[in-house]
Amino acid sequence: MQDTNWEKELEFDELDEQSFNAKKRNAKQRKRKWREIEAFKEQQRIHKEMELYDSYSY
Repeated sequence: MQDTNWEKELEFDELDEQSFNAKKRNAKQRKRKWREIEAFKEQQRIHKEMELYDSYSY
């Protein structure tokens, strides 16, 4: 069975859309990972500050 031009165009459109969705999903994952790293760093910073505060309060 032969594909017509419009069927090929639809296939390419679907591939483009899937590619776009994959890029969008990857970008969201990178942003989420970055936020997790930043939150972890903030927790470490607060923990260190609390340790310093505790050591000076005695």
